[in-house]
Amino acid sequence: MRIVTLLTDFGSTDPYVAETKGVILSRCRDVEIIDITHQVEPFNTGQAALLLLLSYKFFPPGTIHVAVVDPGVGTERRSLVLKTRNYWFIGPDNGVLYPAASSDGLEECFEIMLDKYPRIGGQTFHARDVFAPVVGELASGSWPALKKIDPQSIVKLNLASSRFEGGNAEAEVLHVDRFGNAILNISIEGVTGDLKVGGDVFIECRGRVYSARYVRAYGDVPPGSLLVTFGGTGLLEVAVNRGSASHLLGLKPGDRVRLRLP
Repeated sequence: MRIVTLLTDFGSTDPYVAETKGVILSRCRDVEIIDITHQVEPFNTGQAALLLLLSYKFFPPGTIHVAVVDPGVGTERRSLVLKTRNYWFIGPDNGVLYPAASSDGLEECFEIMLDKYPRIGGQTFHARDVFAPVVGELASGSWPALKKIDPQSIVKLNLASSRFEGGNAEAEVLHVDRFGNAILNISIEGVTGDLKVGGDVFIECRGRVYSARYVRAYGDVPPGSLLVTFGGTGLLEVAVNRGSASHLLGLKPGDRVRLRLP
């Protein structure tokens, strides 16, 4: 059984996700469809690219990853199928696939021949009308209507990383999870030895300065306390033990924060 993952900004109040799954299953019933998330901030391709990058590698080789956050749907932007060392990635040519695909090792790039996949009711639902049929065909072992293209020609979205320099770091909020943890673009490689477990970290955002504690786990500080830690993403995050850093600091994806060590 082939595994297919879906990552979109469709939410859960409309039938868009179900319709997309229905078309996939109509082309190939022998698939298991797993939702990575459908709660990406609308039109936020950077957030979608990050979540795909974080999650793709935990699936078995041969998994087909579909990511559709597509503000340019129906325009001249291309529709892509990317073959990597271990996976397939399908979605719009707006950069959302690139960080994950390049991380796994991009081997071949294909453009979907749109004239072979009729749209229903307009040009703005490629997830259902284009990507889903292609997924079903690929999963069933038949070759979709594709043409090979130069990998250098696809849109490359590079997720910027930050690091501490001289006890300071200028960071971006890449994602806010359902717990209100603000995940930053700082990996363990971007941390200097000055950041000590149990030490203070000053967080500057929206014209205010907050004092947090750098800890290994949320429970290392009392409930309601602001903290900085490396979460399950492997990235530095600002959090509140049993609370929401997003609400406390007013943070959302795309916001900039400054971290300063004493």
